[in-house]
Amino acid sequence: MSAISVVNRLIPAVLVATALLAVLPSLLGDRSLLVVTVGDSVTYDADLGIRAALESAGPVVVDTRSIGGVGLLRPGIDDYLAEATAGDPDVVVVMLGGWDLGEIVADPRAYEIRLDVVADGLTGDGAHVVWLDMPPTPPDEGIENARQFANGLFADLARRNDDVTHIATGPLLGGEEGGFTLFRPGVDGEPVQVRKVRDGGDDGHLCPGGAALLGQAVLAVLTERFGVPEPSPRWWWGPWVGDARYDDPPGACRAVDDGSG
Repeated sequence: MSAISVVNRLIPAVLVATALLAVLPSLLGDRSLLVVTVGDSVTYDADLGIRAALESAGPVVVDTRSIGGVGLLRPGIDDYLAEATAGDPDVVVVMLGGWDLGEIVADPRAYEIRLDVVADGLTGDGAHVVWLDMPPTPPDEGIENARQFANGLFADLARRNDDVTHIATGPLLGGEEGGFTLFRPGVDGEPVQVRKVRDGGDDGHLCPGGAALLGQAVLAVLTERFGVPEPSPRWWWGPWVGDARYDDPPGACRAVDDGSG
């Protein structure tokens, strides 16, 4: 067989291989990573930042299910979690605890058992849980000690369960010492308002700048674990920042930084 004949036979095979390589990324992308978020009203504010970060990175779909009043010891929580995860998600992002603080402090061992039961239920079909702990709270609320105690239980959960990744939110949303602050550097390093104001005082809920910082942290976990690619440029400054939740109450995320932190 001549060399020309061999080459002619190889050309179609090479063309087919090249075509397959060209479409392979899109074929792999047909199976999007499904992420579900669950949590309370603070998580509700975080939801859009998490979605913006993850969905800008590629084949990820984020189903946001957070609502006010959610806690692991609150009535109806098991039905809520079952409905939220009925679509067999690959990842469940959790942030809650505020509604359970009294019971957590009163009987931490019982709450540890409850955490294990919930985590086992969320991961039973193969999902990975990303557990964001409670962000720093305004000093006037007087619950910082309880919050830090609860966060210790969330961190312990991840240490004993390989299917749970814990993210500490204090370094993400807090000031230099990890405590509550209205303003801090955002995703791009520029100062942003991360927490709301209400009736002239500090409020624990999130502004777009805080939501974006949490989204960036969740994306880092998914990049390491699932190979999620880099997000699109300036994903943290899209139409989502104008959502009505960030103007509830009116002007909540339009405070002026007076330099006091």
